[in-house]
Amino acid sequence: MSALNSGKGRCPGTARLLIRPTRSAEELGAGPDALTAAVRAVHHLNRHASPDDFVAIALTGMRQGRDGVLPGHELELIGSREALTRFQSLEGVQLLLRRRMIGPNAPQDLTLSPGTVGAAYVRDRAAEKLNSGWARRAAARSERNGLAFSPKPGSRQHRPDDTALIRLGQTPLRVREVIGAVTGEDLIVSTYGLSYGGAPAILPVRPALLEGARDAA
Repeated sequence: MSALNSGKGRCPGTARLLIRPTRSAEELGAGPDALTAAVRAVHHLNRHASPDDFVAIALTGMRQGRDGVLPGHELELIGSREALTRFQSLEGVQLLLRRRMIGPNAPQDLTLSPGTVGAAYVRDRAAEKLNSGWARRAAARSERNGLAFSPKPGSRQHRPDDTALIRLGQTPLRVREVIGAVTGEDLIVSTYGLSYGGAPAILPVRPALLEGARDAA
């Protein structure tokens, strides 16, 4: 059996698929669960995929809430038509469809147009560490080593958070939206379908936060 992917992969970016919870799922408060299950399915797909056929995720509905950035109510997947079709055939996705938690959408062809405005969705590991669980573990390590522990001044505990939280079981994913121009270069993402901070993969999507800024102007 071949080893599962654990690092970077290339997203072809030739098709898109919109994942949106149904109205009934939203009314029952199950919308976030549906999107979390979809992200988990992308991770599973990319772990088993060719490194040249990863799927990227876009939280195009990210918006500013009262206590920080919220992930929104929809998920846009970018990849090859074949990869997105395989995503739809996964048992976890089929279960969402059977339970009518998401609607039945079909992949749509996509053309990358360099210079157009899009967004990358970057996993922020530093923000993930600065939570209560990380602080408890760091404090325990310091105590075992006879050291004092205190959060570093200027850390994210001391300034507004600009990341949205997706929790996959015990794994918290902190995601930052980065607005930029589509370049036409390879889209490199992780098995979670997220960009790396050093080289954000700008996807051809229309983020809600950008549209909100335009409306305000």
